[in-house]
Amino acid sequence: MDDDYLDIKSKIDNLKDQEAGAAFKSIVKAYLDPAYGSMTKRDLDILLFTELQKANIISKNAELYEIIRSLKISRAKAKNLLYESKMRRASMEDLDKELKGILIKPIFLKDNDNISIEIDNQLLVDHIRWKLRKLGYITDGSFSADLLKLSIDAYVALFVKVTGENSKKVINEALAKCGAEEIGFSGLLKKILKDATKKVVGEATGEATVEAAEGLGKKVSKCLYEKLHSLIHAHDNKSEVSRICDEAQLKD
Repeated sequence: MDDDYLDIKSKIDNLKDQEAGAAFKSIVKAYLDPAYGSMTKRDLDILLFTELQKANIISKNAELYEIIRSLKISRAKAKNLLYESKMRRASMEDLDKELKGILIKPIFLKDNDNISIEIDNQLLVDHIRWKLRKLGYITDGSFSADLLKLSIDAYVALFVKVTGENSKKVINEALAKCGAEEIGFSGLLKKILKDATKKVVGEATGEATVEAAEGLGKKVSKCLYEKLHSLIHAHDNKSEVSRICDEAQLKD
């Protein structure tokens, strides 16, 4: 038996009696509704998976590979369990919160006109596409089901949409203070992203290897992550937002 299997088994063994009893009651009650034996195998799998998450035997935010290894199932089945369990318990607010965490980690690929975001939660992918359609944009997932390509305009529109009103107020006040009120939140984001993209493309040209270009992209993305994190949580980072606005030299 490998470590993953032993780990999940030990977590079950270490459950407190009250936690184990609550999980058992929940499973039996669901299995008896509407009648004993009427639940499909698929629904039973989803029920058991959800209870494993409720008991923190499997993290609610577990990576896809963690689920594959822990439960010894295929990638397709793991993705289906994640989708179904999240669909049954995740609210719009939960999905938006998860989306914020993903938007501050953009990926730059060879195509410098687009920004990519990596997602292994198919329900969140559907949520993003729905939001973007409402904003008038489409996504490209043809390269990979887990990698969505967005135009800079689409990314900016989505970022602004999920940023809280209090944070938007802080950003607009900081822009006004540095004399760039007319640029707005969207303009600030576009400038930051385009500057980062130029750095990736510009420094990765010439005789640079693919590995060097990818390494540079990661370095820039880390720097960008800090700025995007401060902006999307601007209500908690007022001084940092002011610095970002000044650094962007929006007065020029």
